[in-house]
Amino acid sequence: MIKSIIYTLFLPIIAFIINNTPSFIWAITDFIIDICFFWVKKLYHIYNRKNPLKELIKKLKNVSSYNEWKTTASKIDILTNMDLWRQNFISKHYDYLLINERIKLLSSARSNKDPQLIMSLLRSGLIRNFGGIAQKRLYLKSYMGTKFKIEEYINEILNCLDYLNESLNDDDTNEFIMNSKQLKLDFFHDARQSFGSTALLLQGGSLFGLCHLGVVKALYFKGLLPRIIGGSAVGAAVASLVCTLNDEDLTPILVNIGDLMKNIDILNHEIDERYGNVIENVVKKGYSQDILLFLKFVRDTIGDLTFEEAYMKTEKILNIVVHPTNQCVPSLLNYITAPNAIIWTAIYASIGTGVLSDDVALYVKDFNNEIVLQNKDLDVKFLKPQDVTYHQQYFRFNSKENNEGDAQEKATMVLQQQSPYTRLTELFNVNHFVISLARPYLAPLISDDLKHYHSSYGKPLIYEKKKKFFNNEKNNTDIDDDNNTILSKKDIEKYTKDTSYNLMKRLKTIIGMEIQHRLIVLNKLGLLTEFMKRFFIDEKPTALQSLASIREITIVPELRYLMKDFSRVFDVHRTMENIPYWVLVGEKSVWPLFPLLWTRCAIEFALDDLYNLHRKRG
Repeated sequence: MIKSIIYTLFLPIIAFIINNTPSFIWAITDFIIDICFFWVKKLYHIYNRKNPLKELIKKLKNVSSYNEWKTTASKIDILTNMDLWRQNFISKHYDYLLINERIKLLSSARSNKDPQLIMSLLRSGLIRNFGGIAQKRLYLKSYMGTKFKIEEYINEILNCLDYLNESLNDDDTNEFIMNSKQLKLDFFHDARQSFGSTALLLQGGSLFGLCHLGVVKALYFKGLLPRIIGGSAVGAAVASLVCTLNDEDLTPILVNIGDLMKNIDILNHEIDERYGNVIENVVKKGYSQDILLFLKFVRDTIGDLTFEEAYMKTEKILNIVVHPTNQCVPSLLNYITAPNAIIWTAIYASIGTGVLSDDVALYVKDFNNEIVLQNKDLDVKFLKPQDVTYHQQYFRFNSKENNEGDAQEKATMVLQQQSPYTRLTELFNVNHFVISLARPYLAPLISDDLKHYHSSYGKPLIYEKKKKFFNNEKNNTDIDDDNNTILSKKDIEKYTKDTSYNLMKRLKTIIGMEIQHRLIVLNKLGLLTEFMKRFFIDEKPTALQSLASIREITIVPELRYLMKDFSRVFDVHRTMENIPYWVLVGEKSVWPLFPLLWTRCAIEFALDDLYNLHRKRG
């Protein structure tokens, strides 16, 4: 019925319309259809097009090597015109006029071969934050570094130090005073003492402690690993591994630790005797299978080495933080405070009594080179790091009725209220800390002040235009690009402007500070459980809040897949796969900080090398 109606009624009508429609109507219809299809395709491509900046940032998070990270970061800087920002030395965040003037004075003195003037300039102005060059905000714009003027200043200092070293070694000079070996030693000693030292602190990390190893690996192969290294718990184990091995022994471990740990017999120590199932190990004790295996690897590797023997072997200063219940035992162990102490016993003491073993004690080597107890007549227990706070509690609760609780409360009361890291600054002239916190779940709250915030100022300028841009800017002339368009003064300010106010960054920082403050208050009130303290409370060096930004660099590994990464802690069947993964997570957390670390530490390491060189020659 329907088919017959279509054939008899509608088809003749349609055929009549088509046969009698003028050609210009068809042309207009075709034109309209073309326009509609064009805009549909255009909108489809706009909706589905890929943002090149977002793609590069996504790629940056998935890189597996530093060279790959560096290549991707360079592309991001070009795309966001941060290379232009680096070339423009003007900034409100540092004294560029002072830096520029100091570069001219040092360069002129070096060109005129005037070592006395160079020494005078360096003695008076060799400061880590000279002119504000160490401010963190100067390192948040570009991944590849900060202002070229700051890098030029650091390189000029290093060139002057090399020149002094060569000129002071020149025997042809007629000035006897410049040939004095004591003069060389005095100058490099005084400059080194004035500049201060950097200490790497590896804080705790019972579940994610292997991230510390990645931090050490990244710093070591970049030549930025400090000579003073300290830590507690798993951080103490990583620090011990680094400070007891020479470069030829340490390098293969850092490169291929996963394969080396396969050779460790998991039943060769008593370390597992107190452990039950995986859930109990992780939740109650706070140590996963890969951490236990790593602790055995460290013990087998370092043997019965003492702090003094390790220092004589590597000249690295190992510091291990312990929390004894008796003040006769120092809370900071190193080659000065406990030279004869066995390092692996100090690691166990740093972890605490009742975690890996109930029988935790410090052992030392006596004059007959035999291993004996340090204090035979003292009943000393060692508290776990999460049970210790260096701030006086607001209230003390006496509600614990069991003997264990009373003993722990009394032990906490005997502890000194001063942080052991204060002792570290006194012993080794430390005024700058690089702190590695193996707390990846706190990364969004702690590391906001070191996160790069991406902002693109229009389309990226091509290289030829950028080159012409700055060549002409020096001469105060306009820039004519290939399309005969002129960059205005407004464009110049847009492409080289300083860090702008970021509302989201400020909000995240305020929220993070508020959460940390509330946790500290709850801890002082004694309301945090042991499980919560293990996760949220960390030891940190005491420093004035106003100086914290230039005295500390806090490294926090960032987990991309939070739940999946937490599941790795309970997966005992993939231990050998998890170990390289945690190391890579630690490495990636350091790569963006290389420019800041280099600015703050390059001069210090150069002074340290030159002083040790002349000290050995003398």
